[in-house]
Amino acid sequence: MAFPADPLGTMVEFAIGGVWTDVTQHAQLSDIITHKRGRSGEGQAVDPASCTLTLRSPDGLYSWRNPSSPYYGLLGPNTPMRVSVHTGDRYLWLPDTAGNAASTPDVAALDIVGDLDIRIDCTLDRWPATSILRELCSKYLVTGNQRSWALFTSTAGKITFRWTTDGSTIQQYDSTAPLPVLPGERLALRVTLDVNNGAGGHTITYYTAPTIAGPWTQLGTPVVNAGVTSVFSSSAPVLVGDTVELGFERPAGRIHAFELRSGINGTVVANPDFSLPAAGAASFVDSAGRTWSPSGGAEITNRQVRFSGEYSDWPARWSRGGHLIRVEGEGAGILRRLNQGKKLLQSTLRRRIPSDSTLIAYWPMEDDSAATQAYSPVPGVAPMKLKGFDMAADDSLGGSSALPVLQPGGSLSASVPPPASGTGPWHVELVNYIPAAPVAQAVLYEIVCSGTGNRYRVRVQTNNVQLQVLDADDNQLLLTSTGAGSSPSFFGNWNRVRVFARQNGANVDVDLAWLNAANSSGGHFQTGSFAGTVGRVTSIRSSFGAGLEGTAIGHVGVFQANNTAIYNDADNGFGGELAAARLTRLAAEESLSLVITGDPTETAAMGAQRPATLLEQLEQCEQADGGTLVEDRSRLGLRYRTRASQYNQTPALTLSYGSKGLGALEPVDDDSNLRNDMTVERTGGSSGRAELTTGRLSVLDPPNGAGRYDDSVTLNLHTDDQTEPMAHWLMHLGTVDEARYPVVTLRLHRAPELIPTVLDMIEGDLIRITDLPAFLPPGPVDLLVQGLIERIGVRTWEIDFVCAPGSPWRVGVVEDAELGRIDTDGSQLSAPAGVGATSLSVTATVGPPWITSAQYPGDFPFAIRVGGEVMTVTAISSATSPQTFTVVRSINGIAKGHPEGTDVRLATPMIIAL
Repeated sequence: MAFPADPLGTMVEFAIGGVWTDVTQHAQLSDIITHKRGRSGEGQAVDPASCTLTLRSPDGLYSWRNPSSPYYGLLGPNTPMRVSVHTGDRYLWLPDTAGNAASTPDVAALDIVGDLDIRIDCTLDRWPATSILRELCSKYLVTGNQRSWALFTSTAGKITFRWTTDGSTIQQYDSTAPLPVLPGERLALRVTLDVNNGAGGHTITYYTAPTIAGPWTQLGTPVVNAGVTSVFSSSAPVLVGDTVELGFERPAGRIHAFELRSGINGTVVANPDFSLPAAGAASFVDSAGRTWSPSGGAEITNRQVRFSGEYSDWPARWSRGGHLIRVEGEGAGILRRLNQGKKLLQSTLRRRIPSDSTLIAYWPMEDDSAATQAYSPVPGVAPMKLKGFDMAADDSLGGSSALPVLQPGGSLSASVPPPASGTGPWHVELVNYIPAAPVAQAVLYEIVCSGTGNRYRVRVQTNNVQLQVLDADDNQLLLTSTGAGSSPSFFGNWNRVRVFARQNGANVDVDLAWLNAANSSGGHFQTGSFAGTVGRVTSIRSSFGAGLEGTAIGHVGVFQANNTAIYNDADNGFGGELAAARLTRLAAEESLSLVITGDPTETAAMGAQRPATLLEQLEQCEQADGGTLVEDRSRLGLRYRTRASQYNQTPALTLSYGSKGLGALEPVDDDSNLRNDMTVERTGGSSGRAELTTGRLSVLDPPNGAGRYDDSVTLNLHTDDQTEPMAHWLMHLGTVDEARYPVVTLRLHRAPELIPTVLDMIEGDLIRITDLPAFLPPGPVDLLVQGLIERIGVRTWEIDFVCAPGSPWRVGVVEDAELGRIDTDGSQLSAPAGVGATSLSVTATVGPPWITSAQYPGDFPFAIRVGGEVMTVTAISSATSPQTFTVVRSINGIAKGHPEGTDVRLATPMIIAL
C-alpha cells in the first residue's frame, strides 16, 4: 500500500459557514500536524483531544476579524475542523443527518413483484434503533402510496423487513434472532422473500455474512406465514440510506455494497459496489446498468478521519512587511468545551417532564430555601402560591433536587391556563412522601375543573388512598379508593399520585393511581365513572388535612393527555439504568454525538442521576462500569468503550519485535500504578474493600510483599452489592506483576502495510508484540491501547500508542480449556528440577492437591509456570502430595534448573471478571 501522508493524501477541512471546506492548500504540512487523543498514561483521566495546525493566511484569509476576508463572519471560536488521510477502500459515507443516501431511479427491472433477494453490507455507528426503526435501504415512497419494500433494524437489534402488496397495506416481520454485531462493526445483511413457498404460504428468511461476498449464515429461523403474497410494483427509486419520508432513525456510517436480485439467488438487477467509483463521484453506473447518485451529505470517499474537533484558537503571526501571514493554533475535541461547563444538569424529573408535548402546567417545587412561591418553567404559567412550607428540606428522592416539606397550617394554590385546544382528557400527577398515615381522613390535594366534576379530592388515611369527585353544589359524583398497600406501603415511601379523566360518551371515566417511586411500579389503581362532561383543569390547591405535617411534595404536572408515562423512571433518577443506556440518553438529551463500542447490555447498573455537570454525569457512567470514555475521531462527539468489550480480545494488531515499523520499546518497572488495597464506596450507600494478601505485590511488608498501597474511589452504583466486586477488579488491575510498556511507536511511513489495520484501531484495542529478544522477559506482550499521539507530515506518519498491560483483561471463561481453570491456592517443588528434567515433584502447600490425569484425563494437557519457565503438564500421578508431574519443558523459551521450594502455578489462572 502506498504511503498516503503527503499533500494530496492529507486533507485539512474547516466547516466554514456550515460547509466543509478543504483548506489543505494553506496547511503547513512541512510542520508536523500533531494529534493527541485518549489517556496520556495508565490510570490517568482522559484528556481532551488536541491537534496543532499552522495555516498560511494570504491577505489575512483566516484572520477571522478581518472584514476583507471572504470568510469574515463565518470563522470564529469553535469552528469545526477535521484532519483526514485518504487511503484504503472507498465506501459510501452517510453522516448522521437527514437525506443522506444513494439512489437509482425506478426502471422496469427493479419492479420485482415476485421473489426478492436483498443484500446490504454496512459498517454502522449504531445498529439497533433507539426508538422505533433504523432505515437501511428501500424501494418505498409514502407519497402516492408507492411502497414496495424496505429494510430496517429494530430496537431489539433484529432485521425488520416490510413490504406491501398494494402500495399501502403494510406487512412487516422481524428476524427471530438479533444481529451478531456491535456498534462500529461491519456486517452484511440479507433478506429473501419467497412469495409462494409451495405450501400455501410465503416465507421470509434472514442471513448475515462478514461482507456481501459471503459466506451467508442463516439468522434465526425462517418466518412462515399463511397465504401467498406479492410485492407492489411502485415508481419509487431504490435507495440506500435515509428514506426521508419515513422519519425513522438514519443509518450513520459506511455502506460498502448493496445488491438486489429478482428471485432468490436470481438475476442481479442492482449491485452498487461503493469501493469502485472515484472518490467524490456525483454518479456512477453499477455492473447491472443502474445509475447511482449520492444525495444530501452522502459521498463516496476513502477518507479516514484522524481528528475531529473545534478550532478555537486563532493567533496570527506575520512578517514585518506582511508578506507571510500565518495562523498558528490548535483544534480541540468536545471534551475541552465540556470541561469548561460548570452548569449542573437539573434533576431528571425537572429535565424530563417539560419534554412532554401535552404539558399544560408544571411546578417542580425545587426552589431554594428562601423561596415563598414555586416557579413554573412553562411559559405563561404563574408561580404556585405556597404557605407554611419548609423549602428545599428533603432531597431523598433520587429524581429530584430538594423539595419542600409541609408545616402545620401549610397550603398551596396554582392556576392552570387553558390548553391550546379543547378540554379533556386531562392528567394531573405529583410526587409525595407522607411519613406516616394520618389517623383521620385528610385531603392531600384538590383539582378544580370546569366540567361536571368541579372538584377532585385526593384523600388519604390509614388504610386507603381515596378519590372523591364533587359537583359545583358539593354533591358527590364519585367515590373510589385504591387501598394503601402493604408492600410497598403508600406511607413512609416516595410515591406518585395521579388522576386521569377523559370523556367516554355521556360519562366521565376517572382513574386514580399511585405508584411507588423506587421502581415506577408497585402501586395501586382504581377506575370509576360518572355522568357528565370532563371539562378542563382550572387550578390545583390544598389546605392539607391534619396529620399530614412533614409531608414532602413536588413536581406537580397538568397534562392534556391520555395517561402520560413521562414520570416513569425519572422519578427515581433512573436508578438501575445501565451505564451505556444512561450515556445514550444523556447524549440524546444534550444533542451530543455518542457511539457505544461493545454490548450496551453488559454495562454496570447506575445509581440515581443526581444534579451534576454533563461531563460529571458521563464520567460517573465510565467509572461505574470501568470502561473508557474518549472522543470520537471521525466526528465531534464521544465514544464509549465498555469494560466487557475489552475482555479476551483477539489482538487488533500483532507485531514482531523486529518489525521495521516498530519503534524502540522502553519498559517501565516501578510502583507508580501499584494498588493492593482498594476501597469502593457507593454514592449514598455502603462500601466494599479488597486487598491482596499473598505474593510479592501483596500488602505484607517486604520481603514477603510490597507493603500497603491503598486507594479509595466513590462510584455511583445502583446497589451496595456492586462495591466489593468492583474493589476486587480495581485491585486486580492495580497488582499486575509485569513490566509496563507505556508507549508503542509505529512508523507507518516505514511500514505502510500496517496502515489498513491501524486505521481501524480505537482505544481499548489490544496490541500483541511477539518474538521478544532474550534479554527481555519472554513474550508475547499484550498491551491495551489507552490513547495516542499521532504525527502527520509530508513524509512522516507516526503514531505513539499509549498502553497499559493487557494481561489482566484476559478473564475466565467457564469450561474453557485454558481460561476456565482455577489456580492452586499454593504449591511448590518438593525436590529440585534440573534443566532437562521432564518429571517434577510438587507439593500443595495450601488447599487441595492438583487433579490427576487418571481422574480427569480430558483436562490434560495444560500449562504451568515454574520460576518464570512455562511448561506443559501431560500427566499427574498420585492424588496426594507430593505429586509427580510429567511435563514438556521450555514452552516460552526459558530453560533452566529450579531449586526445591520454587512456586508452581497455572500459566493462565482463571480470573473472575467483574
